[in-house]
Amino acid sequence: MATAEGRGFRRQMASKLREFEGQLLKLEGEILILRSKADRLTGEAQAKLAELVAQAEREAAALQRVGQTALEGLGRAVDAGQGALAQVKARLQEAEALLPPMAERGRSVLRRATIEAKAVRHGVKVGLRVARRVAKRTRAGRDA
Repeated sequence: MATAEGRGFRRQMASKLREFEGQLLKLEGEILILRSKADRLTGEAQAKLAELVAQAEREAAALQRVGQTALEGLGRAVDAGQGALAQVKARLQEAEALLPPMAERGRSVLRRATIEAKAVRHGVKVGLRVARRVAKRTRAGRDA
């Protein structure tokens, strides 16, 4: 997954999670308000409001079950992501084992860059082999 796509996906997930959290909090708040109003009422109005509170609580419970299902799916996604990350790390370690140690690579890169820089200074823009030859000739000319 490309970096921009990953950021967009993460942003969408976080946005949906905040939206769901807000809906759940709002629903719980509405239920509390209905309960307090039901406690203050008497008679038939209290019975009707108690029925509305029960219905709202059932809807909140359904919403929580849906959220729990989504959370379980997210948990499976996290587990799959951890597995994929472990595989990538193992492959990276295998690839690093095939590479020469860093010090040797650094020295060889520095040596090649020096040779190529010397060749470029002398007007040669060909390959490394020609650059080495030019570098040797210039060193031989200076030493003689």
